[in-house]
Amino acid sequence: MMFLNELILSNLIRSLNFTRALNLIKTGSSFLLSALLKRNILWGRPAVLTIEPTNICNLRCPLCTTGAGEMKRAPGKMSLDTFKTIIDKMGNDIFFLLLYHQGEPYLNKHFLDFVKLAKSKNIYCTTSTNAHYFSEQNINDTIDSGLDSMIISLDGATQKTFKKYRIMGNIEKVIDGTRRFMEIKKERKSKTPLIAAQFLVMKHNEHELPAVKKLAKEIGIDRLLIKTIEVRSIEEAKLWLPVNDKYRRYNFDGNTLKVKNSDKKSCPRPWLSTLINWDGSVVPCCFDKNGDYEMGNINNVNKLDDIWRSEKFKKFRYKLSTDRKSIDICRNCNQGFGGFIPEFSLKRKK
Repeated sequence: MMFLNELILSNLIRSLNFTRALNLIKTGSSFLLSALLKRNILWGRPAVLTIEPTNICNLRCPLCTTGAGEMKRAPGKMSLDTFKTIIDKMGNDIFFLLLYHQGEPYLNKHFLDFVKLAKSKNIYCTTSTNAHYFSEQNINDTIDSGLDSMIISLDGATQKTFKKYRIMGNIEKVIDGTRRFMEIKKERKSKTPLIAAQFLVMKHNEHELPAVKKLAKEIGIDRLLIKTIEVRSIEEAKLWLPVNDKYRRYNFDGNTLKVKNSDKKSCPRPWLSTLINWDGSVVPCCFDKNGDYEMGNINNVNKLDDIWRSEKFKKFRYKLSTDRKSIDICRNCNQGFGGFIPEFSLKRKK
């Protein structure tokens, strides 16, 4: 199998039929034109979708909006009816579905039903979990659901290190559950889901990276992902950023904090993808954790275009193409494109 981070490329490609491939070309080309011409040009519909099964979590991770108690949205879990509504209105265009956002997916009893419904439409499905719910039943049900891949959080090799960030977490439960998952996969001769362990590099755990690599190999995990953390203040940077600059997404001298590659001029996400929270509210991307840029609710419209092509979404895309730094959720993001976009505009209306 060929991999891209936690993704199985062959499975991802198989989910691209003619209609979805054409839609992806439309959305991609309209983004490029919008970025080059600084206009709001939109063809096609979202090809990639993130859905939040719940914004409730069993852990209290300090840099997470939910874990830190900074969630302004009401807590809840997506209903099966809302998910069916999304698939009915968007399923023909989507080829890639991320089933996670600001909570632990397994806390929603319908989570694996969501996967089954998406897979019935031949949509590639991935998720991210803190791996505290890997019972024998859940493991077998997950394999049966057809889930393509998942990320598990493994931010340390010892309980002392692990619990400093994954507050209320139990590393033995993570290790034992993941090891059993890999064993059952082998017993059932199942290639899916691909299991990728994710190690967030922080000041308190960077010394355990060699031990985590060894641990992941011992457990038999398919992939190990080394990731940088997101911080929002000087205080958080001092407390959490690793010493090794290789594992920082910021330039930080102790007094100023700046995202590396922050000169990116535009971002393809609001052209190629969108995010739907547990209650059906639609926002541009995963950086809008509190729903400050809600564009509408999928439950309240006849078709996605009522939101996707709305004046509100149109103004957001235009602003992103012309003045990205003025959007607060974009200032802490290093995604997007920069250097290839020339400094010119045709000075046309929105």
